[in-house]
Amino acid sequence: TPVSKADIKYFAGLGISVEHSDEQLEASFNVDALGKYQGDAQVALFPTSTRQVSDILAYCNQHRISVVTQGGNSGVAGGAIAHRGEVILCLRDMNKVRDLDAITGVLVAESGCVLEDLDNYAQTQGYTVPVDLGARKRCMIGGNVSTNAGGLRYLRYGSMHGSVLGLEVVLPDGRILDSLFTLKKDASGYDIKQLFIGAEGTLGVVTAVAISLAPMPGASQLAVLGLQDFSKIQRAYVLARQSLGEIISAFEFWERRCNELVVQYEGYDSPLSSSHEFYVLIETRGACLQHDMEKMDWFLERLQKEGLVENSGVARDKDDMDRTWLFRSQMAHAHSKSGHMHVYDFSLPSKYQYELLLAVKSHLETAGLYGTPGLPVSDVTIFGHIGDDNIHLQVVAKEFGGVVEEAMEPWVYEWVGSHGGSVAAEHGLGAHKGQFLKYSKSPVLIEAMKSIKRLFDPNDIMNPGKHVSRA
Repeated sequence: TPVSKADIKYFAGLGISVEHSDEQLEASFNVDALGKYQGDAQVALFPTSTRQVSDILAYCNQHRISVVTQGGNSGVAGGAIAHRGEVILCLRDMNKVRDLDAITGVLVAESGCVLEDLDNYAQTQGYTVPVDLGARKRCMIGGNVSTNAGGLRYLRYGSMHGSVLGLEVVLPDGRILDSLFTLKKDASGYDIKQLFIGAEGTLGVVTAVAISLAPMPGASQLAVLGLQDFSKIQRAYVLARQSLGEIISAFEFWERRCNELVVQYEGYDSPLSSSHEFYVLIETRGACLQHDMEKMDWFLERLQKEGLVENSGVARDKDDMDRTWLFRSQMAHAHSKSGHMHVYDFSLPSKYQYELLLAVKSHLETAGLYGTPGLPVSDVTIFGHIGDDNIHLQVVAKEFGGVVEEAMEPWVYEWVGSHGGSVAAEHGLGAHKGQFLKYSKSPVLIEAMKSIKRLFDPNDIMNPGKHVSRA
């Protein structure tokens, strides 16, 4: 149902900020982080309390007004963009830390807390938030939960499904589901909160999160490796787990072209002065630097003995480590500056990841879209988190959609599904990928997910037409 002047008057009467336009709201609400998804929202609401969210949803449910929840709008799958004139429910003003237990390390925070701000606060108490993303300056903890964000240190700290202890959620009819438990063990019934982690705002609105923090490391170091082929990355990963054990916190890789794009479009120096076909970043986080240095030195010796690396460098100074992480975190941004980036976010067994790159290049060359200057596709690259089998595939083209998207989809989703992968690893299904869910989930499982959606949101007001609704 379109939003009327009477509806806007009601929302304003709740004591919240309201932005509305007879045309469209500004791009910060209506365009995703990559500029691919364009929305049409005319109304944005800014609640400051869970009770206000409850009143908003109860009213919207009664009047069949659709709602899209939005935080930092840093996503790249279009899940937070209104495509049907929905009301934007922006949680940026719900940004209070409610509690941090200094003994247990359990943090309770509202959904609008920016991830970097939350982590900075946690560090003052000797802790760190277990999820870390390249969009940390913009993304918010509620969105991290709602997309089941993975990020750079998934290898060490795991997923939001393990870190989140409790949630406060407003259901589509306005009822407040209080499962904001802070206990680490609870076997009293169904673990309902898990349904909202990764639901992308389709089942309700997450308003507060209880999350188990990790202790701040006493020592950190980074190693960057230059390697000749992908099989050597896989062997290096095995040796890293054996040699570094409990202190390894990240194992990232990228290929030569990714490195070149960051240098060219971001202006950063390469982490290694020499050029290589592949690069690996390994981070350790431990309690004793001397102990960790010995383990790192032993690991690098093993790499050299097996002839796996062409060059390597180790950073232990904070500024040097920050510069290296900045280089890695700007990879997607550099691609988007070079053209229109079609980004694909897959979970895929590592033994097939390089094969995927070769298959995509071959497929696009056969289609006459890639391989020589002037064709629609300028670059095809991969980078990702090898420690958790998450690979990002970038196809940089002259425009979004068109012949490139037609050539890639559903072909690439079929390829990934046939090799035991998932069509969405950490970016979510969003506005587009639900239709490809059948390539990695069974019909029975998809129907079970749809039945959960119908149970919680029978009037389909929450982020309609997205996520599993497209399956």
